Amino acid sequence: MPLWHDVADALRHAITTGKYLPGSKIPTEDELQEQYGCSRTTIRRAVAQLTEEGLLRPVRRGGTHVREHPARERLTLDTNVWRDELGYYFSSVTQTLRALQPPTVTEGPCPPDLVALLGLQAGAPVVIRDRVMGNPDTGQAVQLATSYLPADLAAGTILAEADTGPGGIYDRMEAADLGWGRLEWAGAISARAATPEETRLLGLAPGVPVLCVTRTTTATAGPGAGRVVEVNVTRRDSSRFEVGYPIARQE
Repeated sequence: MPLWHDVADALRHAITTGKYLPGSKIPTEDELQEQYGCSRTTIRRAVAQLTEEGLLRPVRRGGTHVREHPARERLTLDTNVWRDELGYYFSSVTQTLRALQPPTVTEGPCPPDLVALLGLQAGAPVVIRDRVMGNPDTGQAVQLATSYLPADLAAGTILAEADTGPGGIYDRMEAADLGWGRLEWAGAISARAATPEETRLLGLAPGVPVLCVTRTTTATAGPGAGRVVEVNVTRRDSSRFEVGYPIARQE
């Protein structure tokens, strides 16, 4: 094993056992070199590894600190879809979120991991609607939401416009605009590595993955009847949020 693995293990142990407390500054590179009897390159590789793991964070002109882990906010699973004056929403914890900027609407190839969900061929075009959601008072981004719609159904319609009017895309789908009938939804939860853009928009620490909720929308009438007409993928900071669910005793 490379020496930096040993140094990383030792620093990791010091952090997890409380020798270096959350928010505290770890020794300087010179001090760590002397402590472990190794090169500066070895120290930097070990520190980089622990930064990727989310245990350390660099502070500009302030050295390297042990990363603090505040209590996560709980997202309780909700199997209902609700409605208010703005349209449909899928959890009480998201009802107060608002778009912090106008949505970005583009067209591109369907992401490979969504091809099967949308029933498309690899490389098939989709309309992509990106939104940054957050607290309208503070302007802090909390959630990134991206909708993928088959281009053969959505391109050239109001679904490809930035402003889709009251109730958003779901009201347009269900109303006379498109006439796709009563919509049906299903959801799944997963996690993955964050992209550089997600890291920037959500202010993620290095190495922190995103918590993903993937929701499919199925039409029941019109040209989209029986088809998944949208896949919506929302991403949150997994170090700030966790998914909760009730556990019922079965007698």
